[in-house]
Amino acid sequence: MKTITIVKAAWSEYQQQLTAIRHMVFVNEQKVPEALELDEFDTTATHWLAFHDTEAIGTVRLLDNGTIGRMAVLPPYRRKGVGKALLQHCINEAKDRGIASLHLGAQIHAIEFYQQQGFELIGPRFLDAGIAHQHMRMTLNPMLRRGFTAEINLQANPARAAVDLLKNTRWELRIFSHSLENSLYANEHFLRYAHEFIHRHQGNTIFLMICDEMPLREHHHPLLDMSREWKTAIPIRKLSIGHTFGAKEFFMVGDEDKLITYPHQSAINNAEYCSVESIARDYRESFDRLWRHAKPPLSLKPFY
Repeated sequence: MKTITIVKAAWSEYQQQLTAIRHMVFVNEQKVPEALELDEFDTTATHWLAFHDTEAIGTVRLLDNGTIGRMAVLPPYRRKGVGKALLQHCINEAKDRGIASLHLGAQIHAIEFYQQQGFELIGPRFLDAGIAHQHMRMTLNPMLRRGFTAEINLQANPARAAVDLLKNTRWELRIFSHSLENSLYANEHFLRYAHEFIHRHQGNTIFLMICDEMPLREHHHPLLDMSREWKTAIPIRKLSIGHTFGAKEFFMVGDEDKLITYPHQSAINNAEYCSVESIARDYRESFDRLWRHAKPPLSLKPFY
């Protein structure tokens, strides 16, 4: 077998080859509906192509949030190290960017392959396009990311840190959460400063973006009352399942200069703080991209 080469493939230049491989594997071979195979992430994702001589034989993509997907290798070239080489390029890219962890949905038959590369199982199995999958994760660096700090006061009292961030926000606060975690966003201090914040200047806004509205239906949340009363100042939207997959990190970012992140709703005490403007700006831009795909949570209308 000739040498396999891997190239980073810009969507604008290699779209035809990328889609041809994926169509053969996912649509023709696995019977995935063609409408589900392409999505809005392709234009912004980082893609790689594997070549055997001049023939494109495999591909994979990496999203900005650390999600690996659309791994596809043509049948004659499987079990020859192509998938492993593609995956390693994703891992190297993520390390270079300072991404803390990678996530993917592995088809059940591929679980062992990903485990051999260092991924671990997380959560239950699920169906995607009618095919059984398993969530998997790789922690790239257990140390703090560059520009972040896990201050003792932050991890001992993340609710106080959330209030402090809000108090130091001038114009816009963006909150991306699982379901407006009560310990951060329903305590009296945060609510009091949120009220003061939206009345401080005309146009001040707190954007609320959630992944799951069910906890908010089951238990009253005071931020919903505020959102109902001040819809323009505190808008709320929910991401669809397709967009929440891979969203393993939640955060609040004030303006473009301060940021708090936490890995999931039950790990708030693992929060990290960052005051590097370029990093906070990246999170703000990531939030804004997701916000465009989010919709008002209609099931919460009776509640706010």
